Amino acid sequence: MIHQINISFTNENKLKIILDDKLVDSNLKLCFSLVYSIKSISGGEITKQIGRYYELSIKKNTILLDLQIPKIGNFNLSCGPEGIFIIDTLNNSKLNINVSDLIFEKPIKKKTYEDLKTKNFIPIIPEPEKIHLQNEFINIENKTFNLNTEIEIISNLQNIISKLDINFTSEKGFPIFFKKDDQLLNDQYFIQITKDNIEIKYNNYGGKLYGLISLVHLIDFYQTKLPICTIHDNPKYQWRGMHLDCARQFYTIDEIKRLFNYMALFKLNRFHWHLTDNEAWRIEIKKYPDLALNGGYRGYNFKIPPLYGSGYDKYGGYYSQEDIKDLIIYAKKLNIEIMPEIDLPAHSWALLEIMPELREQSSNIVSEDVGSYKNNTINPSLEKTITFLKDMLNEVSDIFSYDVIHVGVDERPSNAWEGSPAIIEFMKKNNIKSQEEYQDYYMNFLIDFLKSKNKRTAAWNEAAVSPHIDHGVGGSAGKIDKSCLIFSWEHSDVAKETTNKGFETILCPGQKTYFDMAYNNSTEERGICWAATIEVKDIYEWDPIKDINKSELIKGLQGQLWSETITDKKFFDQMINPRLATLSEVAWKGKISRKWIEFRSALLHSMDFLKKLGWRYHNF
Repeated sequence: MIHQINISFTNENKLKIILDDKLVDSNLKLCFSLVYSIKSISGGEITKQIGRYYELSIKKNTILLDLQIPKIGNFNLSCGPEGIFIIDTLNNSKLNINVSDLIFEKPIKKKTYEDLKTKNFIPIIPEPEKIHLQNEFINIENKTFNLNTEIEIISNLQNIISKLDINFTSEKGFPIFFKKDDQLLNDQYFIQITKDNIEIKYNNYGGKLYGLISLVHLIDFYQTKLPICTIHDNPKYQWRGMHLDCARQFYTIDEIKRLFNYMALFKLNRFHWHLTDNEAWRIEIKKYPDLALNGGYRGYNFKIPPLYGSGYDKYGGYYSQEDIKDLIIYAKKLNIEIMPEIDLPAHSWALLEIMPELREQSSNIVSEDVGSYKNNTINPSLEKTITFLKDMLNEVSDIFSYDVIHVGVDERPSNAWEGSPAIIEFMKKNNIKSQEEYQDYYMNFLIDFLKSKNKRTAAWNEAAVSPHIDHGVGGSAGKIDKSCLIFSWEHSDVAKETTNKGFETILCPGQKTYFDMAYNNSTEERGICWAATIEVKDIYEWDPIKDINKSELIKGLQGQLWSETITDKKFFDQMINPRLATLSEVAWKGKISRKWIEFRSALLHSMDFLKKLGWRYHNF
């Protein structure tokens, strides 16, 4: 028998779940996950909650839920229950159900966008620093070129150019030459297209690759002809990044490589790999094999419950050290460095389920983080915790060739350590007067340890300053080593504070760079909106260093995709694309120079370009 479940948001913004009458049974429980927490309930009762995974007893056939209200005042397609299943507790079996699509009693239509276009635009994103086009063209028969002396770089771009019908290895093709120029800076390049040949000057591999990629953009736009022109190009920032949360959802190595291809096309060169969080531990640590084997999977009968839409069955995976080495090799071919993130001391619920000895059992405090996880913070005053940190960071340092390791330090519940006898004793012995000072001690321990491994430490902004938003989160007393690279995520204003304190900073504010945010307030959109709704034009018009006095300490920009709402991989492309391509222009130039109509025209061409590579995109 198949039982029907209908779900909707009412005119009063309540989540309504209507069940078959036969499901009103004290032996049954309704299980699902949400992106917003439940504030109150009628028609059922919460019998279990971990984070935003819920199990409910069923009292009536209609269950009404009051949820946290989003910033925009209404819900969208990401806000309903995901991964729904019903368990018969008498025999621990799963019932057969059919779940309706989410309905809105008060729908808000999809936004329509003004079709602004011009023929006068440069078909390269990010826009080059200087470009001089002559009103004269050379014919390129069948898009064939002779770059036979550079087989390696052609091979590195093969996954991209093979789908664009460009032939760079024809003996009779139009000649292309590379020339090393020590006067150029890293990632800088110079292109000269004449009647006789194409010359690309570069200093390092990045410049060589980016020169060729700009040429690929031109070829795809002009097809069988090219303008005689010169291009001088140089990035404003050396860190032009993209962050991917692989804890909330698992992405295969091939899916990450696909993202790298996209990044390379828009000259993005840093990948921030979020490998651990409350929901999973995704990296193999050989000294602690159970971490990945058990912490990498979730489901109803697993230690980690079916969070964020994964449902009853086993879901997930982890990255072996061999997987990671393979990905690093692939990334380097595209001039991308990979920075791993191990998110500690909070955001560690999954870790602590596998290794509960890292939490002090005699602590008398129950802390809760912003995602409704209880007691999710490791205790650095326990000998077992210090041993684990050293062992784990030893392996992470050895696996990753890049010299920066991110250690998290965001959203620590402000009372997480208050009830710990070990921490209280340690603070007395070392004259540490506050939880903030204790966090700074912990941070400096990590910084010193990673220095011994020839690594630089990176962390979220709470590692260096107090939180910008007061939601029960602890921060810093301002006593950590200035070598720490700070990722300013809470708000643009935070970067003013971190740079004023002397920290090199990467800008990734939620209001501009969080691609899990909805584009707008339509109920037909996906995404959340605690920070903002973010349209493509909002990113393009962002002046990242406005009002930052010590802007020389801003080392780059980064896009972020947190994966709570990516409950199906088909949602992935449109959350990122075209927002990441747009951010690449801001990250390359520092401040945009072309008009919106010109950029939009270039972006429309880039979307046609990306469709050939299998990418979908959100309208703009």
